[in-house]
Amino acid sequence: MITRRPAPRLMAMWVSILAVGCQTTSLHVREPLGALDPRPAAWISALEEKAEGRRSLRAALRLSLDSPQFRFRRPQRLALRRPASLRVEVVGLFGQLAAVLVTDGVTYQSFDASRKEIESGNVESDLLWRLARIDLQPEEAVDLLLGAPLPSAEASLSGAFTAPGEGVSLEFRAADGLLRERIGFDARGQLREFVRFGPRGGVAWQAAFSDYRDVSGERFAFDVRLRFPAVDAEAVLRFDAASLGLELDDELFALQFAAGAAVR
Repeated sequence: MITRRPAPRLMAMWVSILAVGCQTTSLHVREPLGALDPRPAAWISALEEKAEGRRSLRAALRLSLDSPQFRFRRPQRLALRRPASLRVEVVGLFGQLAAVLVTDGVTYQSFDASRKEIESGNVESDLLWRLARIDLQPEEAVDLLLGAPLPSAEASLSGAFTAPGEGVSLEFRAADGLLRERIGFDARGQLREFVRFGPRGGVAWQAAFSDYRDVSGERFAFDVRLRFPAVDAEAVLRFDAASLGLELDDELFALQFAAGAAVR
């Protein structure tokens, strides 16, 4: 469920923050914005509206991943639906289906064509890393791939700063004062960066968005770059085609057991 922060509340919070001044820990930002700058409230409100409106995505993309243990380069087909339903298909050298993973965020199934084996079970914290080489939880992956991640429900806007290229960088902190998210926008108000911090203050993951194009009447980032410090990995997702807002059947997120496939 998406918790939206009304724009008036954001504006009041924003003015209050800047009235007393603020500091930042980011190396990517410069100086605090003026108290009457309308961009923070307007752009966060627009991001919330985008998150509310974007419910599904079907896409073809190329995934490149680099880590000390893995180097991965494969075309993929993707379907997803809020809040946490995913279907990831890995395409083989000649266009055949090499592997597929489906999940609703609670349970999952995966099929490896080379072993003709179906695996199923409950979603654990390393599922997407182990099977799809993306170190995120299913709901986080859905939010990011839709291009509309939101700050944590328990975090509040704590500061806003100018960013390179006439953009804006916003920081969100929990009640204990720890930084939870940093969100960067470009000069047009398009999402440029989303960083989530862990409970000890380090970066849990970081996403950068670029190459915006029109998709289904909306602006959609065709280049998404992810960094996962915990596994020392970086991933680049380059979309070839994307469709937003399609009605996706439940059957798309469940596997039919093929004849002769081993199940475990």
